[in-house]
Amino acid sequence: MANSPLRPVTSVLAKYPIPIELIAALYRANDVEFGKLMETMPEYGRARVAAYCTDRERLHHIGVRIAGTCAEATLVQAAGAKAGADLFASSRAGSDVAH
Repeated sequence: MANSPLRPVTSVLAKYPIPIELIAALYRANDVEFGKLMETMPEYGRARVAAYCTDRERLHHIGVRIAGTCAEATLVQAAGAKAGADLFASSRAGSDVAH
């Protein structure tokens, strides 16, 4: 597993796997459905899902979008210091609009 600025610390994600049903629902969701899914999740849960998604090319845009709903401290807690800070900056910079 190559290191990337947005790559979360693997041990953090391994403790609590992300349900594939949630990922599938987020992937298929329109804006309204996406918002409803996000409003039911606690911030730390959103940060973990954001970290998981940004580690996968096909889901990266979803991860950045979710990260935009999280505080930097929560992203750092969920993904590790470097990955969390970089994910926070990426989500605020709008750098993922091409996906």
